[in-house]
Amino acid sequence: MNAEVFQMADKEKTDKRRTIIGIIATYALMVLANIILSNAFSYIIINGVSIPFYVYGTVVELGIVMPAIIYTVLKGESITESFGFRKIRVKTVLWTMLLTILSFPLYTCANVLSQIFVPNTVIESASEMSGSIFGSWFVVTIVASLCEEIAIRGFCFNRLKKVSSLFVAAAISAIMFGVLHLNINQMCYAMVLGFIFALANFASGSIWTSIIMHTIINSFGYAVVMIAELATASAGINLEETAELQRTQTSSFLTTGLVLFVISIGCAFLIKMVLKKIAVSENNQEAVEVF
Repeated sequence: MNAEVFQMADKEKTDKRRTIIGIIATYALMVLANIILSNAFSYIIINGVSIPFYVYGTVVELGIVMPAIIYTVLKGESITESFGFRKIRVKTVLWTMLLTILSFPLYTCANVLSQIFVPNTVIESASEMSGSIFGSWFVVTIVASLCEEIAIRGFCFNRLKKVSSLFVAAAISAIMFGVLHLNINQMCYAMVLGFIFALANFASGSIWTSIIMHTIINSFGYAVVMIAELATASAGINLEETAELQRTQTSSFLTTGLVLFVISIGCAFLIKMVLKKIAVSENNQEAVEVF
C-alpha cells in the first residue's frame, strides 16, 4: 500500500515537473518568435520594402500562438477543451463588458505612471500601421486578441493552474503577458490586465471572457490613437513629438497617475463583485467561493 502511495506521489511530481518544463519551453518559443519576426519585418521595411501592417501584424501574432497550438496537438489534447473555448451566457457577456469598464482606471494608471520613465509605445508605433485602416483594426482587435489570449490565458494560465494556486498562476501568466510585449510601457499595463483577464476566465470557466475584454480594450485604444493621429495630422502637428513633449511634464503625469490609483482602489472592490457575478452566472461554484 505504501509503495503504491509513493509511486503515485512520484508520478504527480514527475507530471508537475513536465508541465512546468512544457510551459517554460513553449513560452520561450513564443517570445523568441515575437522577437525574430518583429525584427525581421522591421529590417525588411527599413530597407525599403513596403509591407502593410495587417500582413506582418498577422504573421507575428500567428508566430506567437503557434508554439502553444503545436504543443497541445502533440500532447494529443483537444484544442477547444485545453484552451477553454466554452460557451458563456449573454448575461456573462454583459458582466464582462462592465468588468472591462471597471478595469480602465487600473491599466490606465499603470500606463500613465510608466510614461514618467519611458515613451508611449503605442503612439510611437502608430505611424507604422500602414495600409488599410480596417485591416490594421482587424489585426489589433481581433487577431491579436485571439492569438494572445490563446497563448497566455488558454495555454500558460490554464496549465499553471494545474501546478500552482489560482493567484500564483494568474500573477505568473500576467508577467508572461507583459514581457511578451517586449517594451516597458506596454509591459506595465499588460501585467495589470493579464491578472484581471486570468481571474475573469477562472470566474467564467471560459477563455471567451478575456477575449471579449481584450478586444474591447484594443478597439478603444486603436480608435483613440487613430483619431489623435488624424487630428494632429490635419493640424500639421506630429503626434509622436507632441506626446513626448507632454511626457516631459513629469508632475502632470504623476498627479494623473496618483488620482487614477485612488480610483483604482475603489474599482478593485467592484471588480471583485463583478467577478463573483460572472461566476454565479456560469454556475461556477468554485469561483463563487473564491470571490
